[in-house]
Amino acid sequence: MTPRVVLAGASGYGRLHLREIAALEAEGRVRLTGVCEVAPLDAEARRLVGDRPVRAELPPLMADADLGIVSTPVHTHVPLAHQVLDAGAHLLLEKPPTPTLADWHELVARSTGRAVQVGFQSLGSPAVRRLAGLMRSGALGEVRGIGVRGTWSRDDAYYARAPWAGRRALDGVPVVDGALTNPFAHGIATALALDGSTGVDDVHDIELELLRSRDVEADDTSCLRLRTRRGTVVVVAVTLCAEVVRDPVLVVHGSRTRAELHYARHRLVVDGIEERYRADSPLRNLLDHLADPAVPLNAPLDRTGAFTRVVEAVRTAPDPAPIDPAWLRRNGRRVDVDGVDHVVAKAAEHLRTFAELEVPWSPLGGVARYGWDAVRLPLVVPRPALHPVRTLGGVVVTGEHPADHPWHRGIGLALPDVNGVNLWGGRDDVPGGLGRVEATGPDEPAWCDAAGGVLLREHRRVRRRPVADGWELDWTSVLTAEREVVLRGTGGGAGCGGWFWRLPELDPLSVRVYSPNGAGEAEVDGRTAPWLAVVVADPVRPWTAVVSGPTDPWFVRVGRYQGIGSALARDEPLVLRPGQRREIAVRVTFHDGVRPP
Repeated sequence: MTPRVVLAGASGYGRLHLREIAALEAEGRVRLTGVCEVAPLDAEARRLVGDRPVRAELPPLMADADLGIVSTPVHTHVPLAHQVLDAGAHLLLEKPPTPTLADWHELVARSTGRAVQVGFQSLGSPAVRRLAGLMRSGALGEVRGIGVRGTWSRDDAYYARAPWAGRRALDGVPVVDGALTNPFAHGIATALALDGSTGVDDVHDIELELLRSRDVEADDTSCLRLRTRRGTVVVVAVTLCAEVVRDPVLVVHGSRTRAELHYARHRLVVDGIEERYRADSPLRNLLDHLADPAVPLNAPLDRTGAFTRVVEAVRTAPDPAPIDPAWLRRNGRRVDVDGVDHVVAKAAEHLRTFAELEVPWSPLGGVARYGWDAVRLPLVVPRPALHPVRTLGGVVVTGEHPADHPWHRGIGLALPDVNGVNLWGGRDDVPGGLGRVEATGPDEPAWCDAAGGVLLREHRRVRRRPVADGWELDWTSVLTAEREVVLRGTGGGAGCGGWFWRLPELDPLSVRVYSPNGAGEAEVDGRTAPWLAVVVADPVRPWTAVVSGPTDPWFVRVGRYQGIGSALARDEPLVLRPGQRREIAVRVTFHDGVRPP
């Protein structure tokens, strides 16, 4: 029996579906029985629809339909999809399938017994299947990460085409019409599919930098970084304000070689050799599946959970930050961001965020510089740290190599005594002398004795994200003992050692510290508390920071100098057996101005 099809949405992208249905009718594969459309049909649509009924309401059209296609604005997807499924029909739903994760869960539960395909055209490409096979076989080596770069341009008409264009919500209903979740959604979905991480719980550590060049709600220049359940890092850097328009490219970074997938053109390049393919459309693949269930769907709804979790993260993120107009250039009906093409390519190539690349037009681009000491000083162990760190208003909140403690530097990890080896600085009369820190990877320092023997290996994660009226630093260090080690804090009862933040030189009278235990150094130092606040009441440039996360006692100094840390081994040594791990997780939010308690 020829499947009877109803199309919801005959304009915009729905027009492509209408044309494909006409071609499939000519092949005898489908029969169009009705169109749901709220706007008048133009001449082409009237010709393609013919004498089939056109209604503003979908349920009457679905009475005798086997398959419904929903190609309408995303904020209408859920009610229309429900109407298709409630009629007992199969469903082809355009991307993104739902604007919220809760809607996605409900739709999955509702679709039992029906085939539901999501309109990710890229996933029907043999180029994707070929690349996935290369990744699984090890032909590329160990997969170090996946980067997606996208440089398109959208003019004024793009944002004027519909009331929902460029909106995060319309009349209280989520729309999420940003660069990541609409034009470049295929890049995200394809990267997750290649990694085999499509389940709703398969993505973690989602970081977002959402920016906008126009006076719209949604992002038009953005960077996404996440980690999949397999441990793969995925970075998607995109813009709709490109200086030169180019096709989006997905790069798989392997230890042996790299592969480039031009997913919009179904082209794959490996070792400089190009392969070209023809893709199956989502509708043709769905029809093949209905005719023979042994044919798998290319993008079944239940395998878009990871993508929808990304959509949810974008939806619930703070509003996109405006790009400084100094970096914008009006080009006819377009708006270009100076240098954005290079930045997008660099982010995807190096798997870094805009903030980590210190992009001048990103609000987080100059808030924290991560790196090693620029100078070598006596009795100082060089190690990677954050300095300078700034508020969004530009106030520097870290110090480096002060005269009172030259080994203090910014925000980082401080290990003054590991098996008698000093891995911080200040004195070399400890049994093991001064050790050293080796860079074994971009985020994997090795803490070694003076001869280079590894004592501890560290996996470090440093993240930056915008928050209301400020920004947040998320620092996680996982220390793994290479051999049995004993960690001790600094002597004299201070017990300092662990995560440490050296503040700049400040007037002690302007600095206040608070925790649930009370106010002042004496009330806060050496005690555990879920959070600690630092308020600098400088008459010219005041600022506030709130630190949370450590379960160890706080180390706090305000009078002699200003420093905040976690006392990893304050009261007794910390012993780690070979292979045993210890995590240190700290979160700091920075705000300009004095915040109320």
